[in-house]
Amino acid sequence: MHIHVLGFGAIGTLVAHHLRAALDPKHLITIVHRSADHVRAAPPSVAVERDGVVVRTEGFTHVASEPEDTHDERIPTGMHMNLLAVPSEAEPTTIDSLVVATKAPYAMHSIKTLLPRLSANSTIVLLHNGMGVYEDLVKHVFRNSDARPHIVLSVNTHGAWRKGVGHVVHAGVGDIQLGIVPDSRNRDFEASLDLSLPRGERKLSLSDITPVAGDPHAERYLSLRNTISAFCSAAPLNAAWRPLYDVQLAMRRKLVVNSVVNPLTALLNCSNGEIFKHAAGTRIAERLCAEASSVFRTQWEQEVKAQARTGTVAGGPDPLVPRVPAWQAEQFPRELEAAALLAECKRIVRLTHENASSMLYDVRNGRGTEVRQLNGYLLRLARRYGVRVPVTATLLDMVVLRSAVPLDSAVSTKAVL
Repeated sequence: MHIHVLGFGAIGTLVAHHLRAALDPKHLITIVHRSADHVRAAPPSVAVERDGVVVRTEGFTHVASEPEDTHDERIPTGMHMNLLAVPSEAEPTTIDSLVVATKAPYAMHSIKTLLPRLSANSTIVLLHNGMGVYEDLVKHVFRNSDARPHIVLSVNTHGAWRKGVGHVVHAGVGDIQLGIVPDSRNRDFEASLDLSLPRGERKLSLSDITPVAGDPHAERYLSLRNTISAFCSAAPLNAAWRPLYDVQLAMRRKLVVNSVVNPLTALLNCSNGEIFKHAAGTRIAERLCAEASSVFRTQWEQEVKAQARTGTVAGGPDPLVPRVPAWQAEQFPRELEAAALLAECKRIVRLTHENASSMLYDVRNGRGTEVRQLNGYLLRLARRYGVRVPVTATLLDMVVLRSAVPLDSAVSTKAVL
């Protein structure tokens, strides 16, 4: 197989490094950069630093988004792993697996630059913060469901920061949850899932994606199977293929945490740990968590009603209640209650109290933030379901304003109100 990693930031570098270390050299890994200048600046190896120990991997191809701008530095490396292979007549420029590790605001544009190389047999892993990118892709880019690549949603809790080009510090070991979005053929990727078991004991089977042998559509699903297998083989990533419902719950919980922590730290120019040291920060977090829970509850109620009425899941391309057992559909998920969301915010802040959020780094460096995929997503969802979210909306506007006003802008002291 051939994996393309779109984005050479902290998470893209971390994922590329561990995939390269885990896969047999015959499976290629290409890093896709924004421009030819970034390609020329790419180092011949990737370095990941953890607790002061630096490990390097080689054997990557570096290319720009445009096919003619390429820079090949392929050197075989890595441990052996057996991935399934089926002979294909596809052009060598076709992308099997695309791991999107750009920031959320740039994801859709970056994917669009690669459209000529993507097909229904391709797999796209969305590995970014926030929500809404998948919905935008379905609505604006891959409107034909039969021609749409397989899409894998994810929740990443690894913490990393870039020390230099191709050199990242793995500051916090987390995990990656992967969930496969259903396709137009209605293949049941979760056929082996036993919903009667506790959530932690439920297992999925790669054979439900495709057993390959005896499957007339094996080529259609091979990249999806191999992508899931590749991620799960990279042990340091702690990646796991999970039921889509579980991933969607985790995505929403992380969305709320980031909608609290990232804007507040960016606005206050402080570390994560400062937020809950003060009652005012706790009150803001409580209000936002209550708003988010109200939005999720309204969405859940409407989708459950639609499911009961029609037997199918409604609510748009990213429903909250897909494949929910009857007993669970009768009760709003406890993980999305306001108190549970606030507890999760506090837990994450305790674990990352010395860290600075990515949004704070973006504001400090004059870069665009992901606030429209965080608070902005909550606001759009609230408007869809008629829920008022004043704190969420205010934080969104304040971050947009903070980004527009330079941190070091001079203020005249001649006029005093």
